[in-house]
Amino acid sequence: MATLQASGLTLAYDKVTIVDELSLDIPAGQVSIVVGANGCGKSTLLRALSRLLKPAGGQVLLDGADIHSKPAKEVAKTLGLLPQSPTAPDGITSRELISRGRYPHQGLFKRFSAEDEAAVNRAMELTGTAGLADRPVDELSGGQRQRVWIAMALAQETDLLLLDEPTTFLDVAHQLEVLDVVSELNRTRGITVVIVLHDLNLAARYADYLVALKDGKIYAAGHPTEVVTEKTVKAVFGMPSRVIPDPVAGTPLVLPIGRQRVLRTESVLAANGIFRGDAPVNEPRALAEGLEQDSAVIEEEAQAATRAVAEADPNLARPAREHLQTLAFQTTVLRSQQLSPSFRRLTVGGADLEDFGTNSHPLDMRIKLLLPPEAGFGPNSEIASLRPDALTSPAEQLGWYQRWLAIDPAQRGYMRTYTVRAFREAGHRDNLGTTPELDIDFVLHGKVVDGRLQGGPATEFGDRAQPGDPLLLLGPNKALTDDSYGGIEFRPGAASRIVLAGDETAAPAICAILESLPANVTGHALIEVPETTDILGTTTRSGISVQWLTRGTAEHGSLLRDAVRGAVAIPGAGVVQTTADPEDINVDEDILWETGQAQSAPFYAWIAGEAGTVKELRRYLVRDAGIDRKQVAFMGYWRRGKQEN
Repeated sequence: MATLQASGLTLAYDKVTIVDELSLDIPAGQVSIVVGANGCGKSTLLRALSRLLKPAGGQVLLDGADIHSKPAKEVAKTLGLLPQSPTAPDGITSRELISRGRYPHQGLFKRFSAEDEAAVNRAMELTGTAGLADRPVDELSGGQRQRVWIAMALAQETDLLLLDEPTTFLDVAHQLEVLDVVSELNRTRGITVVIVLHDLNLAARYADYLVALKDGKIYAAGHPTEVVTEKTVKAVFGMPSRVIPDPVAGTPLVLPIGRQRVLRTESVLAANGIFRGDAPVNEPRALAEGLEQDSAVIEEEAQAATRAVAEADPNLARPAREHLQTLAFQTTVLRSQQLSPSFRRLTVGGADLEDFGTNSHPLDMRIKLLLPPEAGFGPNSEIASLRPDALTSPAEQLGWYQRWLAIDPAQRGYMRTYTVRAFREAGHRDNLGTTPELDIDFVLHGKVVDGRLQGGPATEFGDRAQPGDPLLLLGPNKALTDDSYGGIEFRPGAASRIVLAGDETAAPAICAILESLPANVTGHALIEVPETTDILGTTTRSGISVQWLTRGTAEHGSLLRDAVRGAVAIPGAGVVQTTADPEDINVDEDILWETGQAQSAPFYAWIAGEAGTVKELRRYLVRDAGIDRKQVAFMGYWRRGKQEN
């Protein structure tokens, strides 16, 4: 795969420096997007990377050699460029324009060959332009025209594709159409893509690697979640903003804060003399006066609203979503999938889930499932009062769990802890219905008797649940929680080397964490499962090495223990103090649950699964390997021979 680098690059026009001593390695096989304010040097940088502009200093390296030392035709066999707002000759058809992408592969007297024809056909198929082949380019819509130009660049069949503002002058639908095509090409063909883009939110959604330029220098570079912060947006674009998770893609979403703002809380508006209807006679303040507030005032209003909730009368009944951090969500099973002999995935959805979440990636988020007894049940009064719309007071909620626990299990059912494998807001392209959805992976333990799997309540529910079945669950209230929510334990801080280790009960959490990690993180993910057929598909942008350990007839946890010892070696004598033995925990009596946050440490480990195995790994990592306990999360998800209450 071709590589592209900028080394100490200085670019200038008429002795005016635009880009100053910039160095950049383009990640191979990824989509890199360059953003920045007008005039910061984005397009100038792309022209230099494509050999159109000779540097005033430094080099552009293509496969390790100065790009200007290579003939233009040779470069064009490796690197394709779609400039900003290209123009086509009058009357040229789409096929004729796309065919021009084969020019670098033709000799002085070589005619269009069968190989060239095949390359053009492949490019049209990949971009969905075959139906436009005989239509004149100047008769196409903006989105169609851009797809034809991309097809021309693809017909070159290069490893690198550079695009300068490919969405300029396109409406939103056509912008997404073009970027979807480019993203699909990257996923299916592994093409390295570099795009200059103005729209920061689209860049955050489609980029694997994001580069923010300011005054001809790199201000920030990395995964979009690292780059798109309120601080970066203010520094690079000079724009105060709020950054929240995109409700569709989960990527950062920038909400600009302008001078003209509409405040949605009526009480806050009224407190500042702002009224949506007719203002009371005693309130002379003008609407415009309230709209001239700066962001500091907005923050104060938000804090005042929070204080008001905290200080409200504890006996005053109001909707649960306004004062309870944990809510009960009524959902319906939408799909049951047998992922492997040991794993079954239930997808649930429901209107209640509009209030679910922490406004961040779920990571290893734990939720409680309220599993029905064999006779079935509806939510009792204790659980019903936790629904988002239920009218209840803080005083009424004191001791609700003890009251629920006192109910006969044959009537109340069972509460079990599970990990959120995935959460999708309403409108996500992968959703089965119109409401938000959760994926929950069940590990099926037990034995088959008379054709039915028999085991604990969770195993039996997961095995027998069908679309249409109800499922109650307890989880975070989106309005009152964030990524500090207590049900999330994965807190690596600034660690760049991570070890994730667990058995099949921890596999869903590990797979979810892997999907969230940025490209600069390295380390190991070690997952022990019963059989080879239980190895599940995993995706990650990080440099984490994923290893599935098939247990077979081996003792539970033995392969995991050996793998962790191999991944985290004992340091040489005298390097660290390794005699500090952690206090003993009787896992048959006590819960082994010890979590920390790495903060500035470079290493972090997350260990979960059967408590006895976790205890042994805790002793090894803390005593033998000398790792600070603040850098490791130890979680005994279950205990042999014990059921969760």
